[in-house]
Amino acid sequence: MLTADDFAGLYARFQSPLAAFDCGRRCAPYNEGGAPFCCDTRHAVPAAYLAEWQYLQAQTDLWHVWEGRTPAETEQLWALAPQGQMLIACQGHEHCQRNFRSLTCRAFPFFPYVTRPGQFIGLSCYWEYEQRCWIINNLQTVSPLFVEQCVQTFDWLFAHLPEELEVYRQFSMRLRRVFGRRRQTIPLFHRRGGFYKVSPRNGRARRSAPEKYHKVGVYQIAAELPFPDELETGGMGWNGTE
Repeated sequence: MLTADDFAGLYARFQSPLAAFDCGRRCAPYNEGGAPFCCDTRHAVPAAYLAEWQYLQAQTDLWHVWEGRTPAETEQLWALAPQGQMLIACQGHEHCQRNFRSLTCRAFPFFPYVTRPGQFIGLSCYWEYEQRCWIINNLQTVSPLFVEQCVQTFDWLFAHLPEELEVYRQFSMRLRRVFGRRRQTIPLFHRRGGFYKVSPRNGRARRSAPEKYHKVGVYQIAAELPFPDELETGGMGWNGTE
């Protein structure tokens, strides 16, 4: 059984930023209200493990229990909340306390990709956010240290909550069905390093370059008709060189 102290340790070991700059400033201009999509509960609601919630309550007033805009919305989403977790919301991105970001916030937009036999081989993206998330459309900016720490965090969770591995195995199966219908490969940051494209049909992983992965929506338009600020970071790798 997890404890609040467990999450103090997990947070301490998972501190690496996703990229070398604030990616929220890249997506925020496309969101009504100017908040990064991942910090706007109209688009994404964080879930916290119960022991994680106990830890956050004891350490900060940043978080509160999430409620929807209507009772019907609240009831509907709470019915979908993962077992053993609760839905939470923060005071807003302007008040973010990085040391007390939830695991959901730290890992977003990535989740553990698990093969059909149940092997956790790396990180893929929450495809529902590909139209909104700047990072999903600029995977070349993702920090290798972030990938390493994220993988280690989920390794620890799966060792202590084995049922969570099955949850993500099922979620990865859903991902493969979606991308199989699209006839698209799945993006994967492998746990041993490097970026791969995974066939949703047979699971074969091929080494690739993250900057070549397809873009969608406004980010595809920005790539085809780049402005100077898009060129500044859109073509950068982790080391900050073009």
